[in-house]
Amino acid sequence: MKKILGIISITVLIFSNSANAGKWGEGELQLTRGMADYFIQFIRGKGNKNPADFYVTLDGTDGTSWYCSAGRCKEGDSINDIKLCEIQTGKKCKKFAFKRTIKWKNGINSGKYKESTISSKWSNEKIYAKLTELGFYNNDFSKITDPKPKITKKNTENSSADMVNQIKQLDELYKSGVITKEEFTKAKKKLLN
Repeated sequence: MKKILGIISITVLIFSNSANAGKWGEGELQLTRGMADYFIQFIRGKGNKNPADFYVTLDGTDGTSWYCSAGRCKEGDSINDIKLCEIQTGKKCKKFAFKRTIKWKNGINSGKYKESTISSKWSNEKIYAKLTELGFYNNDFSKITDPKPKITKKNTENSSADMVNQIKQLDELYKSGVITKEEFTKAKKKLLN
């Protein structure tokens, strides 16, 4: 009996680790001022809701977040949340934080609870300073280029096809119950603008 329980435990661990593999971001990441401000809003909660999951694009320019009702808060479905973030932003996303703890590993941030947790009571300046200390904001890395966006002419035919596919994916997420009608409408509006 112990042998069977051991095999079941190992199997569950392997599958749970593989399901979570790749959800957390790793490597250099610099949040723009807008994303740092968005993260601060997330940290402070939304009405009577607490911060749950925060996702960010790999270039640090955009992202999405999820809240939970007061009380117990569990992590959301990272696979579907990442897909939704990628649909909304049009860029590759990874998970940045759970609740008020930054889990993204970048060589400076370890993701450990005490060292990487942000208090909702801190001033904006203190949060900016903590993000800088952890290597996520206002750092001068050699890989970072001029923050001014380059204006390029888009191929409107390909852009339209991509947009249609993204709206179809959003619709599938809505129909399967992964996102609410409000989230669907918001994401669709963002794509169309």
